[in-house]
Amino acid sequence: MLSNIFISTTNCDIKYKNRDDLLFIKFNHPATVAGVFTKSSMPASPVLWCKKNIHLGKARALIVNAGNANAFTGKIGDETVIQTANAVANALKCKSEEVFISSTGVIGEILDYKKITHAIPLMSENFSNHEVAWDKASRSIMTTDTKPKLVKKTCTILGKNIELIGFAKGSGMIAPNMATMLGYIFTNANIAQDTLQKILVDAVEKSFNSITVDSDQSTNDTVLFFADKSANHHEISDSHDKNLHEFREKLDELCLELAKMIVVDGEGAKKLIEIIVEGAQTGIQAKNVAMSIANSPLVKTAIAGADPNWGRIVMAVGKSCPETSPEKILVKIGEHPLTQNGAKHPEYVEKVVHEYLKKPEVVITVNLGIGNASSIVWTCDLNEEYIKINKDYRS
Repeated sequence: MLSNIFISTTNCDIKYKNRDDLLFIKFNHPATVAGVFTKSSMPASPVLWCKKNIHLGKARALIVNAGNANAFTGKIGDETVIQTANAVANALKCKSEEVFISSTGVIGEILDYKKITHAIPLMSENFSNHEVAWDKASRSIMTTDTKPKLVKKTCTILGKNIELIGFAKGSGMIAPNMATMLGYIFTNANIAQDTLQKILVDAVEKSFNSITVDSDQSTNDTVLFFADKSANHHEISDSHDKNLHEFREKLDELCLELAKMIVVDGEGAKKLIEIIVEGAQTGIQAKNVAMSIANSPLVKTAIAGADPNWGRIVMAVGKSCPETSPEKILVKIGEHPLTQNGAKHPEYVEKVVHEYLKKPEVVITVNLGIGNASSIVWTCDLNEEYIKINKDYRS
């Protein structure tokens, strides 16, 4: 299992008392790395560090802390990142620029880097690449998540067995404009850095960039993709190479499964909602409408209560797509038509739709009637538990 990659986790008392909150991963040989990051104008210090070094395309380590975002912490936050990278580089005898760093947790509070740097020497003596280590890694980066998110896939490239392992964290502050809060993917494939970047961006757009929990984009969003090259096939440097076809399919599956896990684990969430928008003029238009529906508290609370108040869906379409009209749109919940010719569908039965909305997975379909483009996004319901979790988050 990815024999070039070794994992260590520990508790360094950043926020949590009875669980690991620090993850340290090393690559015995330099790995190729690609990444996508938050588009927030308030990026955290670790995001700025990774963005500065990602173009070098080489990684020897990843270190992630939970409980403190190291965001909006000024020059002190930047110094924390530098001290952390230097400590890891010293332990592994590599360059600090080859160390990638992430943080997640409360924004605006100073992160004591000494808690991390003091833990690194002992962690360096306790690396493992056993299967249980991957589970520990996925758990160590959790904040308000209620369960770890870990997915594994396999395929072949040029006759070589290829592994893909990914884990992510995210539950609240999820409206990614690149990725999710934190996500990491690892493979033994040998892929050039610019090619790895292209296929990651494509996979992210169809998965992490197509989910929302609460419409709030994080300051720390990061997805990193590491290829350690240990499969020993010749390097692939074309994203359209036919030898990457199966690999890209499996990467898409892995990212989408992780993205859906984030939605299902949305703070207090009970239901997964899939929103399909068809008949749009462009894919961007379709996605904008889908996100308008997905981010509507009125739609999300109605589904939480199994209330077929479909007027809220129509409202969300109307505010996001002036190009369509009541007579053109068709709205369905599940397989049940709701609208026709600008009014309620003659076959609509509220009791039937109410029963459908009690299911743990709900599908909403909207046809805008103005084109052939489409988009799919995923969200969750919104209920009282979301308020309970967030009003007490710092307590």
